[in-house]
Parts: sequence; C-alpha cells; structure tokens
Amino acid sequence: MAKALIYNDLFTSKTLITKEFIVSGEKPYTLFFSKILSNPILFDNVTLLTEHFIKTSNLEFDKICATSISAIPYATNVATSFEKGILYITDEGNDKTDKDNIKNLTIEGGMNIDDKVLLIETIVSNDFHLNNIIQKITKYGGNVVGTIIILNLCEGEYINLVSQNDKIINVLNIYDIFNHLENNNKIDLFYCERVKFFCEKVTKLNIKKLLEDKKEVIEEVIEEVKTELIEEVKEEVLIEEVKQIFVSQ
Repeated sequence: MAKALIYNDLFTSKTLITKEFIVSGEKPYTLFFSKILSNPILFDNVTLLTEHFIKTSNLEFDKICATSISAIPYATNVATSFEKGILYITDEGNDKTDKDNIKNLTIEGGMNIDDKVLLIETIVSNDFHLNNIIQKITKYGGNVVGTIIILNLCEGEYINLVSQNDKIINVLNIYDIFNHLENNNKIDLFYCERVKFFCEKVTKLNIKKLLEDKKEVIEEVIEEVKTELIEEVKEEVLIEEVKQIFVSQ
C-alpha cells in the first residue's frame, strides 16, 4: 500500500512527468527528484519505506553515508531512526569515468577503523561514482555492507554494482512505477510501454558495456600471465644452461 501511495504522489506532484514527444534515444519521462523534499507526506513515505527495507534486509551497520548532496536528507532521517552516526561524501572533481579512482573524494563526519558503513544514494549515474566511494571507504579502514538506491532507473552504475556482488537495496523502481500508473489508469498503455522499452534498451546496453570491459580485463590478465610464463621459461632455460656448464667442467 505504501508503494502505491508513493507511486501516485510522484505522478500527481509532477515529480515524474511523461513526455509527449521525444528525440530518438532520449528518456521518455522527466524526473524532478528534488521536488520530493517540497512534499512532506511524500518525503516521509519514501523515508519510511527506505527504513522498512533496511530493517527487513537485516543489515548491521555503524554509520550511514550519503554519497551525494541529494541523499543527505534521507540519510539524516534514517540515521536518526536507527540511532546511528552519519557520514557524507564531498566530491571536489573526482574523475567518475575512471574506475577505482579515489582522488578528490573526502569522507566527512568521522569514520572509524572497521566501521560498518551503509551507503545511501537517490539515483545513480552512468559512471563509477559509487564504486569509487566504496574503494575510498575501504582504503581508509571502513567496510561497506550495502548500498541503498532510493530510485533505480534501470540504468547506469547499478549494473556494475550488481556484477561486483555488492549488496544493493532498491527502494523504488522506475519500471514498477509506470506499471502501477498504467494498471490504475493514470497513464495510457502507450506511455508505459515506451518507458519499459527504454529501460530494457538501456539495461542491455549497460550489460553489453560491462561485458566488453570485463573482456578487456581478461585479455590484459592473459597477456600478463603469458609474459610471466615466458619469463619463467627463460629463467628455467638459463638455470639448465648453467647446470650443463658445471657438469661439462
């Protein structure tokens, strides 16, 4: 029931709007996620649903970490409800396109060694922002136990995180929202199918990109192994040649 109320409010508050006309490859909807903060009931319902998912996941954590400015209000509410400390990430020009790049990321709020950290983000982009934050926290002694995504847009870094077997908690899903709106006659079938088609297309593209990246990594590893084997063989041949010299003498 809670999800149904949120789905309806996202549409009636015009936080989520369908587009009449779209250019090829463009999103068939417009999302004004920050408008949720202007609607106290909607904001409370999203926060309560987030807390419910955390409770049912049985995750143990010491700190909750907002990975962007937009996630701070949700992280604050959740941290207060669970009586946990709060962290937040400041980003002063981190290269999000470079995986495992932790430069210019700062952990604010005072993280202790071996702290169990639960990340929270509103929506994820098509880059390695969350991956880099996880690497930063890990390097400085923290342990990321999971990532909460308030709204999964079926695209972006979500695919990468899943492939790494990271614990992901999706609170809302754009695919489910439009299904609900169509089933309850809030929008026409045409708009719903257009969004679903777009989500499936983008997800497939991200999976393809991920597989290509993994293929490159595998090829690099194979080349490294080949080089090491060649060096080992050369070393063994050299040792054998030295042995033969001593034997001949």
